[in-house]
Amino acid sequence: MVKSIPARFSVLPENEAAALAHLKARGYSPMMIEEDGRGLIVLIFAALPDDELLGLVQALPVHLSAKVGIIMGDQSPPSAQA
Repeated sequence: MVKSIPARFSVLPENEAAALAHLKARGYSPMMIEEDGRGLIVLIFAALPDDELLGLVQALPVHLSAKVGIIMGDQSPPSAQA
């Protein structure tokens, strides 16, 4: 059985409102918003089936991301698997 994992997207606090507006305009909103303890705002989205997750990934305002790269699933990043 596949484990359902919520999607997370991190932004700087000053980009939170812009990220939320960008997502809302595309029909998405996080189920929860948290601060990660290192100063980043984490938008947490409900676990979605692969086809719906693709839509969310395409709607994310990557230009506002506080991190580089998107990891999906519960496996190690490709660089750690080598």
